[in-house]
Amino acid sequence: MEPTRFVLEHNQRLSSSLLWGCQRAFYERQGIEAWRQGHIPNFITSNPVIGRAYAQVVLGWMRDWCGASRGEPGQPFYLIELGAGAGRFAFHFLEAFRRLHARSQLRDVAFRYVMTDLSERNLEFWLSHPPLQPFLEEGLLDVARFDAEHDEQLVLRRAGTVLAPGTVANPLAVVANYFFDSIAQDAFTLRDGVLHECLVSVSSPRPAPEVEAADLLAQATVSFEDREVRGAYYGDAELDSILEDYQERLGDTTFLFPSTALRCLRRLQRLSGDRLLLLSADKGHASEDELTDRSSGVSLVRHAGAFSLMVNYDAIGRYFRLRDGYVLRPIHRHVSLHVGAFLLGQPPGGHGETELAYEDAIERSGPDDYSLLLKRMEQHHEEMTLEELLAILRWSGWDSGLLMTVFSPLLAHAEDASEPMRQEVCWAIQQVWEADYPIGGEQDDLACHLGMLLYVMERPEEALVFFDHSLRRYGEEPATYYNQGMCHVDLRQDARALECFERALALDADFSQAREMLSKLQSGE
Repeated sequence: MEPTRFVLEHNQRLSSSLLWGCQRAFYERQGIEAWRQGHIPNFITSNPVIGRAYAQVVLGWMRDWCGASRGEPGQPFYLIELGAGAGRFAFHFLEAFRRLHARSQLRDVAFRYVMTDLSERNLEFWLSHPPLQPFLEEGLLDVARFDAEHDEQLVLRRAGTVLAPGTVANPLAVVANYFFDSIAQDAFTLRDGVLHECLVSVSSPRPAPEVEAADLLAQATVSFEDREVRGAYYGDAELDSILEDYQERLGDTTFLFPSTALRCLRRLQRLSGDRLLLLSADKGHASEDELTDRSSGVSLVRHAGAFSLMVNYDAIGRYFRLRDGYVLRPIHRHVSLHVGAFLLGQPPGGHGETELAYEDAIERSGPDDYSLLLKRMEQHHEEMTLEELLAILRWSGWDSGLLMTVFSPLLAHAEDASEPMRQEVCWAIQQVWEADYPIGGEQDDLACHLGMLLYVMERPEEALVFFDHSLRRYGEEPATYYNQGMCHVDLRQDARALECFERALALDADFSQAREMLSKLQSGE
């Protein structure tokens, strides 16, 4: 017998569904924990490679707008990230952009990066998170709460500055990675040239659960039913014209429509005085061809208490072109991540520098290519030489996640490496450590692993530094104390070694290796 299910809503417009209230409640309730617990996928949009690529494009865009001048004197260029989440992308972007900016002809042109999110808990985390403190203290970073569905302005928490229409002197750059897929959209089906809206119904095993209930989305059943659209759907000339164009040009298909994203971009456009760069990466459809013949309906991808949808980047591009804007997208079809640049306004000499930077950083070898090739290499890293492992670490921008993936072969090679190659590994260790952005709750203890690498290369003093980092960051672990003890043995610091092995056994009485080393030290072996 089928269990009873209770209808929570029936045939509702998708963008008005209670699903989005559940989504907002999840992010506000979870805050940074959504990323700490691994609920929200983010590696592909939050690594050093994509941070460096965006930094190149933004600097090219600033060159276009500055031209012979240096922007509005005394006023910064604002770079706003929507839905900054854990802050990892912002960290990698700022690390790369600060270096590029300082070495460019625009070194005297001020900029300020603004991380935004819906959750106050995320803002509090950023303001106190150690890796972001240097940027905050230098005035290169600020934070603001921003609701993409409603807000017309941003209030910067540290500076107190209000960014509102008419107050932003220079053009505005906006970053939206894995963002438009998580805010309200609508869905439509075309059959024989007739447009239908896809209306959503939601049911639950409980009669009236709270929208804020943590398990509502996980328990909910979502279904769709088509209803013919008559007349102007939105009563909004620009949005309706895009829909009408689809009705004329597309065959039978089902497509999503980013109504909330377009309205949000309209408000940001007013904020920027019609001078805007949008850089956005997500899973989505970038062209009319990709929207054609999609008859499988609407599919929600669930992430614990949240969900995501594909992004219709073609519609976003059409909106920019209606405003006499310009769109940059890869010529080739993306595999898992589309990265597009959308431009409004005309710089003095055109968008040449932006186009060149986009072609070099995104088109030729962008984040989607990096992700695709990395997955392939991860299947064969056990076969790689030390030189090859170091090469992919350099290519990754010293990504700590990649180092953890290739740690086993790296450790084996490092132990047997020549001294010049060991020095290369030591350099790599330092670069990975400096490029790491911990958020707490990570399963992999990066510091301990780096210490192990240094230990097998006969550098016990340097290894001890990282084992100390491990204890501070990840707490007391018997293995870390044991590793410290072995370093002290190599340094002939027997008293310190005894303390470490005793502490390891206090935490784990069955730790046989620590007991053996303790016995050897006590017997004077």
